[in-house]
Amino acid sequence: MEPSHSGPAPSCLDTACLATRDAAAGMATAVAPQEELGQSKVRLEMKTETKGLFPTAVSKEDLRERSLRQIFGSSQTLRDIKDPSGVKSPTAIVQKKIQEHCQRGKAFFSQGEWEKAVICYSKAINLNPQQVEFYVQKAEAFLKLCDFQSAVLNLRKAYSLSSAKEEYVERMAFILYLQGQSLFDQEVYGDALESFTRASELQPDNSVYRRRSISCLAALNRYHDCFRLVNEELDQDSKNPDLYILRAKLNEHFSRAILCYQDIQEAIALEPQHKEAQVQMQRLLKRAQKAKNQAMNKALKGNLKDALLKITFAIENSPFDAGYLIFRGTLHRRLKDFNSAIDDYIKATELCEEEGAVAMEAQRQLLLTYNDFAVHCYTQGFFEEALLLLNKALKGEKNEKGLYVNRGDCLFRLGELTFALADYQQALELSPMDFSLRRRVGMLLDELGLQEHKQGKYQQAVYCFSGAIESNPRLPHYYLHRAKSRLFLQDVMSAKEDVIITLLLDPENEAQVLPVVTSLFPGQPIQDIISSKIAEVARTILERKLQACPYSNSPAKLQWPPGAIEDEPKKPGAQREEPERALKDSESIISPCATEQELYKQIAISRRRVNKVSEAVMEEKK
Repeated sequence: MEPSHSGPAPSCLDTACLATRDAAAGMATAVAPQEELGQSKVRLEMKTETKGLFPTAVSKEDLRERSLRQIFGSSQTLRDIKDPSGVKSPTAIVQKKIQEHCQRGKAFFSQGEWEKAVICYSKAINLNPQQVEFYVQKAEAFLKLCDFQSAVLNLRKAYSLSSAKEEYVERMAFILYLQGQSLFDQEVYGDALESFTRASELQPDNSVYRRRSISCLAALNRYHDCFRLVNEELDQDSKNPDLYILRAKLNEHFSRAILCYQDIQEAIALEPQHKEAQVQMQRLLKRAQKAKNQAMNKALKGNLKDALLKITFAIENSPFDAGYLIFRGTLHRRLKDFNSAIDDYIKATELCEEEGAVAMEAQRQLLLTYNDFAVHCYTQGFFEEALLLLNKALKGEKNEKGLYVNRGDCLFRLGELTFALADYQQALELSPMDFSLRRRVGMLLDELGLQEHKQGKYQQAVYCFSGAIESNPRLPHYYLHRAKSRLFLQDVMSAKEDVIITLLLDPENEAQVLPVVTSLFPGQPIQDIISSKIAEVARTILERKLQACPYSNSPAKLQWPPGAIEDEPKKPGAQREEPERALKDSESIISPCATEQELYKQIAISRRRVNKVSEAVMEEKK
């Protein structure tokens, strides 16, 4: 008898569900012991690894085994199924695809299809990003496409992965150089400079990259940076004439003509047949000659300052031409810039040969400059400085009478009358027929005689006055001074002769000789004295002296120089007009420090000072 059911009878769908559930429960019951066994085994393996650094660490093989067990359970059937294609592992599949991409990339590269080659190498890199060769081949493909930046990036990646660094650095520098050259040709100078700079940083010893940077800087008008790089290049390679030519052009841009000339000269010294150096040198010399011609024209018109600017420009373009230096020295001398003139003449002397005509001219001009400088100092009252300059001039020229005369004038103003007389006499030995020198000697001897007379040395005074008369027998006050000294020596007859000669030479100045005439000829009128027998003797003596000195036979009436007589009376309000400077002697171009009239004037001033001092002393004694 079948049992009864309280509920409705199960449907077909419910029956299928129940059957499925029972089957699943049975499978779970069968698998459960297997899982428990696996877990126990894992726990046992983990326990055995507690001695390591990480007690809970699991190896890759164990993880793989666990994954397979979770998928296939304990069955080995599904694990042993092989791929019908014959490939045993995914690694082999990947390796095969890499080879295919690489071969195709090489084929595309050889056919000139570089874009496709880039794609193939990119795929190969995606499958194996550690392969250095793929980056190198890809970089070459980018280089063919003129994609320099991508080529450099790929080479940089190869550089980071490879141990052979040097070849990749060299290749990257070359690609950057190509990039810079391409940009330079497109006149993108800023970017080209960056590329050349990066290439130079990668290979600092490669001078080509640095010099291309110089070209970019020049194109960008960055001449100061360009000049700095050229100097650095010359520090490393001082035997390259092209670098000197480049720096010469930069110096010319900066208006430094002297440095430009020196650089061109250095280039010619390194390579005498250097074509560009020869062209540059000829251009500088032509420019210098043109400037000199302009300077000469301006100097002839009296525009000395502009002429000086022109000749200076000529010297900058040709600094080793002694003739240019001599000409500029002459301009400096005429402008009274004596120090600059001396420097130019000394440089000219050093540049030319010792015995050459140019050297002699430079030496002559140097002597004239020393003299003119001394004359300038003399007029300003710097007699000691003038004396030093004349000493320098006389070291180089011993046979120039004008130098001795000027030094004698300086010594005279310094009160060194004996040394001054020696210089005047030395000049007279060089030119015995120069009557102007004889007059100076006579003037100085007369002054020395007066000093001896004041000191009571009358015999020495007579000797000095006699020398003055021999030098210039036409000056009456020389005889008058000697008469006074002879009178003190009780040589009355000789004193009378000197007084009469004084009257014969200048009858109108009786007032000057009257005190002495009264002492020698008391109570006698002047006319009786002149017509006496002693006057005939005096006249004969005078004629002989005049004949012995032919240059003194001038028919012109002699004027007594100011201060010639020691006790010359003062005339208030009367001023003598100073004569003009004497013209330079035709045989010499040495400028004089002072004329004879200026020296007479100075003598008169000094005598008045002495008289004032003497009067003050006498008043103090009283």
